[in-house]
Amino acid sequence: IGGAKDGGGAGIGGGEYGAGGTVTINGGTVEAISNYQGAGIGGGARANGGTVIINGGTVTATSEDSGAGIGGGSGYGGGGVGGTVTITGGTVNATGYDGAGIGGGINGAGGNITINGGTVIATGGRRSAGIGGGDYYSGSGGEEISDGAGCNITINNGTVTATSGAGGAGIGGGAHSAGGTVTIYGGIVTATGYATAGVLKKGAGAGIGGGESGAGGTVTINGGEVTATTQGNGAGIGGGTYCEAGGNITITGGKVTAIGSFVSAGIGGGCEGNGGTVTITGGEVIAQGDGSPAIGAGLDGTDNGKFILGDG
Repeated sequence: IGGAKDGGGAGIGGGEYGAGGTVTINGGTVEAISNYQGAGIGGGARANGGTVIINGGTVTATSEDSGAGIGGGSGYGGGGVGGTVTITGGTVNATGYDGAGIGGGINGAGGNITINGGTVIATGGRRSAGIGGGDYYSGSGGEEISDGAGCNITINNGTVTATSGAGGAGIGGGAHSAGGTVTIYGGIVTATGYATAGVLKKGAGAGIGGGESGAGGTVTINGGEVTATTQGNGAGIGGGTYCEAGGNITITGGKVTAIGSFVSAGIGGGCEGNGGTVTITGGEVIAQGDGSPAIGAGLDGTDNGKFILGDG
């Protein structure tokens, strides 16, 4: 199913300026492609994502211009927010273009995303999160247009692989945007943030947390097997490159591996970013920085933040 090239519609969902409505997929094989500013499944151009529920089947959703794979269409002049996406089963492969794999289109926040099961592969477009916010864009006059924050992301179970485009977080914010609220209760979760360019891999988002220049937001891990890494100089879990704060990170259970690279912390700040507040009360945690603390600030960050181990 494909959106019209010139019409700005989603592959499945809203037309141009049209929110996605309610889309429910219970099974079968579904391929949805938008060619022009719409989401693969969700909102059309300049529109929010509506409600998308996937209970089963094999679903491939792709935006080829400015939208999320599943979620918001382009946010030029309004719209772009991811809406509400719930996945309980099946195999889902979602790819954005200047938008998140699952979440916001360009200029769009991630909306409310819940994964209860299934196999989910989400790949963000340029400067966008794998799961979360789309690219944050400034207009020709330099004015701020919108915010690609991660909003509310909950993973209860399933096998989830989230990979950003350059400058976004694997799970969390798009470029220049905070990570929002990310809560993981279970499942196998692999999140990778990528950098924009250059030998020093600057302009990177965190594995889980903020995009480039974005604070880490609030990340809570209560269980599951979670691996968060960055291929640039954002933190494994926390802030992206140049962020002011690594956010609030709480780990109460599960097995968590957080690896920073190119002078970023494993948990806390990216390059030139501060450490935030990190609380670990349970679970198995492996944190590794690269030229920076395992937990704390990235290189040239001015504050390692606060680290609480146990109950206080």
